[in-house]
Amino acid sequence: MELSKQLAAQIVNAVYEVVRNDINLINASGIIIGSTNPRRIGTFHEAGCQAVKSGTPVLVDEEHIFQGAQSGINYPIFLEGRPIAAIGITGNPKKLEQFGFLVTKITEVFLKEQQLNEELLSENRSLHYLVTSLIYDNVQNPKQLETLLAKYQVDPAKEYAALSIQMLDTTLEPSLRFYFSSLGCRLSLYLYPNEWIVILDRELYSHFSPKEFIEKYQGRLSSGMGPFGPLYQLNQSYHSAQIARKHARQLNTVFCNIEDISIEFVLESLPVHIQKLYSEHVLNPLNNKEVQILKTYFINNLSLKETSEALFIHKNTLQYQLDRIAGKTGLNPRIFQDAFLLQFALLCRN
Repeated sequence: MELSKQLAAQIVNAVYEVVRNDINLINASGIIIGSTNPRRIGTFHEAGCQAVKSGTPVLVDEEHIFQGAQSGINYPIFLEGRPIAAIGITGNPKKLEQFGFLVTKITEVFLKEQQLNEELLSENRSLHYLVTSLIYDNVQNPKQLETLLAKYQVDPAKEYAALSIQMLDTTLEPSLRFYFSSLGCRLSLYLYPNEWIVILDRELYSHFSPKEFIEKYQGRLSSGMGPFGPLYQLNQSYHSAQIARKHARQLNTVFCNIEDISIEFVLESLPVHIQKLYSEHVLNPLNNKEVQILKTYFINNLSLKETSEALFIHKNTLQYQLDRIAGKTGLNPRIFQDAFLLQFALLCRN
C-alpha cells in the first residue's frame, strides 16, 4: 500500500499530540514522507529504512549513528504482518521507549483505515463499471465484465430487471444501501446526482415487497421497475424503468412497475414532439368547446345520457355536436376504433 502525503501528515500530527517530540514518517525506501519539520520531508533516513527492513526498532544515539537521522528511536509499522513504514521520534531513546506500543498502534490504525477506504473505493469502482456497462449497453472490456460477473455471482443465463430510484434527498443513500443489502442484492449503487440503481433477478424480486417499499419511503422518492429480460438487454429494462419512475412521480407515488402497463406508459415512451404533432393533426380542426365535449364523452364511457347530463345539454344536441366533430376530424367518436384515436390524441395533448 502506498502512503499518501495527506495520510502521512495525519499520522505525524496524531503521534505528535501524544509524545510532543518531533516526528518523522519514513516509507519503505527510507524517504521521510511526513514530518513535524517540513525541511526533512523528502530526505533519506537510514535508521528508518533499517527499521523497515529488519522489522525491529532502531535506536539512534552516540553509539548508533545513521545517515540523515537524529537522536531518537524508529519503530517499524506493520500491516498484515509485514513492515511497510517506520515512525521516528526525535529525542532521548531511553525516555521514548515508553511510547513505542502506543505510537505504533496509532499509526497502524490510520494505515488500516486507509487500506479499508482503498478497498471500498476499488469495490465501488468495480460495481460502478459492471452496472453502468449493462444499463448503458456500453461494454468496453468484455473480459473484465466477465470477471466482474463471476465476482458478483451474476448468472448471464438468468433474467434481470432494473429498478430506477430518484431520491428527493440524497441523505437517503445509506438507507437504500442497507435496505437492498438486507434483501441480498449486491448490484445496487448510487449514480450522481440523485439516482439509485438496483439490478434484480426474479428470485431477488420475490423478496422485494412494493407495498412495504412504498410505506417506508412515501414522500421521499419515486421509483420505476423495468421488465425482466436477458442480462445483455438490461439497457432496455433500465430505459423502461426510467419511464415508469417518471410516471410514479406524476402520480405522486413511490413505485410503478412498467409491467402494469397503461396507455400513459406508452405515451411516455413517445418523444414529446411526436405527441404534439399527432394531437395537432387530429384536434386542430376543433374548437375548445368541442374538445371539452369529447373529454366529457370519454370520461362518461361514451354514454350519451350521462354525457348530456354532465354538460347540461339535450341528448339530441350532443349527438349533433358529435356529428360535427366527426365531420371536422374524419373520426366518429361513436365508433370504437375512431374513439380510441381521438382519446389518444387528447392524451397526447395534455
